[in-house]
Amino acid sequence: GGQVRVMMCRTTRMAQKACDIHQASDVATAAMGRVLPGTSMLSVMLKEENSSVTLTMAGDGPGGRVICVGHGNNLKITCDNPQVELPVIDEVRQDVAGFIGKNGRITVVKDYGKGEPYTGSVQLVSGEVAEDLARYYKVSEQTPTVLALGCLNQSGVVLSSGGILVQTLPGCSDEVIIQLDNMLPFFAGISREIYDRGLKTLATAWFRNMDLEILEETPLFLHCDCSRDKMAAALIATGKNELQKMIQEDKDVELVCWFCRAKRNFTPGDLTELLEKAVKA
Repeated sequence: GGQVRVMMCRTTRMAQKACDIHQASDVATAAMGRVLPGTSMLSVMLKEENSSVTLTMAGDGPGGRVICVGHGNNLKITCDNPQVELPVIDEVRQDVAGFIGKNGRITVVKDYGKGEPYTGSVQLVSGEVAEDLARYYKVSEQTPTVLALGCLNQSGVVLSSGGILVQTLPGCSDEVIIQLDNMLPFFAGISREIYDRGLKTLATAWFRNMDLEILEETPLFLHCDCSRDKMAAALIATGKNELQKMIQEDKDVELVCWFCRAKRNFTPGDLTELLEKAVKA
């Protein structure tokens, strides 16, 4: 009815792919399985061409930073220490807060493709991802937000991953806010809800008395845009002195992409060509 914006997403296959790429532990997979849907909803909100968003969860937990980048409906994700393992909570839940840590910051960088990027950063409140991201929306974007993110996984298998975001729009009535409050218990179990039913089925059931209108459906992909040229540019960016040191060592240099773990090799001859380009620049 034009009073509330709702976004829902399923990222199960993306979370499984991220788990496989990074050979991640179950707790690391659960963390990435929450960050992926959170970033995807930030990313598809940006309508400018060539825009991108980077979400970084940097806490004091053993997992280190979790970084996710979204270009429209294409995402990539990495984690400092994806093999870290932690005991489950209550014999069921992955300890995502313990993995990320409760002390640190969540940072969102929005690059609109031109001009200066926008950066918003707030203190972590729980390390559970959804709470922290909801606080970012409230503090940095002044937008009250209900956000639920979840990942159901065990023994290297992701059964479901996804989330729901609900934001009230200007002029939203008290009656609608009360209706939303009554739905919160359903959102809390989002990973199990989207495992059992399709997104459209859930949306129709949850918002059946609220004049629901589905405006858009968008596919999501886990896709890394790294390339040999980009890695070569990174080597040039290290500077002439560093390139000369690498050449003098007379050994191949292997670069590994943080996001897709792709490896690319540069011979001393390749490095010499890059040095020549750096000198000309």
